[in-house]
Amino acid sequence: MRSEGLSVLKSDLFLAAIMLGTGLFSGGSEAVRAVPVVGVTIAACIAISVYLAEHDVVPGVYPEVASVAAFLVTVTVGVGFVLVLSAPTAVVSAAALTGGGAGVVCYRTVYGFFFPVPAYRLEKDEEPEETVEAES
Repeated sequence: MRSEGLSVLKSDLFLAAIMLGTGLFSGGSEAVRAVPVVGVTIAACIAISVYLAEHDVVPGVYPEVASVAAFLVTVTVGVGFVLVLSAPTAVVSAAALTGGGAGVVCYRTVYGFFFPVPAYRLEKDEEPEETVEAES
């Protein structure tokens, strides 16, 4: 792992820890056992969304646009689960939040430990500091 990717790795894993902690605290462990398809599907959707944003997969479309579109698909899938499954909304939501955290962990483990963090993400990680310095 390169040192420039360390801050990205820490911040993304911290976000994932918050998602996992919140999801598990609100009944995610039982929810994932009750409706495992929700957790797995949302984890995959989140990982795909981040991949689309960081790898510029859709030529001619800004990565942010592809990422927002993928996120909207993820939300639509989550709402679909709420409508289709007989489990209560709270159970599906907890499983989705837990799955989202797991998706971030899986993706950032692959593109942080095994492969380098993509350049696009490294650039986005540096921008807030440059913006603050420019305004000072």
